[in-house]
Amino acid sequence: MSERGGSDQALLRLVRSLAPEVSAHVAVPADPPLRGQLEEAGAMVHVVPMRRLTTSGGLGWWVRYAGGWPVAVARLWLLGRRVGADLVHTNSLHSWYGWSAALLLRRPHLWHAREVVTQSGVALRVERFLTRRFADLVVAASRAVADQLPRARVEVVQDDADRSSFRPGAAGAFRARAGIDDGAPLVVAASRLDTWKGVEVALDAWPAVRAARPDAVLAVAGAVVAGKKAFADGLRRRAESLDGVHWLGERTDMAAVVADADVLVALSTAPEPWGLSVVEALACGVRVAVTDLGGHVEILRLAAPGSGQLVPPGQPAATATAILGLLPSATSTARRTERPALLAPLPDPDWKGRYLRLIEARRSRRPAGAGS
Repeated sequence: MSERGGSDQALLRLVRSLAPEVSAHVAVPADPPLRGQLEEAGAMVHVVPMRRLTTSGGLGWWVRYAGGWPVAVARLWLLGRRVGADLVHTNSLHSWYGWSAALLLRRPHLWHAREVVTQSGVALRVERFLTRRFADLVVAASRAVADQLPRARVEVVQDDADRSSFRPGAAGAFRARAGIDDGAPLVVAASRLDTWKGVEVALDAWPAVRAARPDAVLAVAGAVVAGKKAFADGLRRRAESLDGVHWLGERTDMAAVVADADVLVALSTAPEPWGLSVVEALACGVRVAVTDLGGHVEILRLAAPGSGQLVPPGQPAATATAILGLLPSATSTARRTERPALLAPLPDPDWKGRYLRLIEARRSRRPAGAGS
């Protein structure tokens, strides 16, 4: 049983890796956009109202969180009993429900840490305590995440791109649909539209890029984070005021968008736990300009030499210089489809094996004659 948070695509790949031997039940706080794909992959989806931690909530939010927490835990416990759960997998460090449900069910608990916690020292101290005391295993999305949890039992599992979709051969479809010239240098900024994702840095850097490469195009793609619509609207207005910028919004064809790029920028102003969009770009043979923070550094250490450039966060001038240094002198569909992947496939996380080891370890510790 998985209590969901974190990356939807990573969760979908996890579920697909379990079928058909493992029955997966995914508990979500609201109906997920990928419900159809999760169910097609063999998972049963259950909506259990849960609140995600936030530093922007006021006193009223915390009162509602405290009041709803035991209700959500009880619902997860009842769900686990009904489906006969053997293990609980919490899919976000900031989700504080799964550990208690696993404790009530007397089942092993795998806690998947996908966040670098910079917003709240209090939250980090609580999460260090909970993961140390109430997780049979913590899986961290990167070494940057793992380093926050020094006394927990932690294994690092780095999310890979879906290599069947994100590949050089996917180039050639997006530009024609978007009206972008096949020979224009294309920079893509692909991220959720949030205050720390650095999209504004890409926009601030763009005039300098266009001054040096007047035919260059910037495409901005990403979904608006809940509660950040006004911020995203400001970014869109800024983008529309600039020459050579395409505002794409949320897309369902990101593999085609990324494969048609020449450079991808990921300019987060706070440490990224990992950076799946960067991995996806490198899998397509696209070079990257990324901030010198968190998981980005780890990814470029794994990538082929010359695959990307680290830039200081919040520095448009340095960003423009990095982009110009990475753009090719010429580009075309033929050239893009022939590029080699710049990052080798990452190790298989073997979720089934991890689950079985945790289940067997818990059973071996159970006293003889103890009930289920």
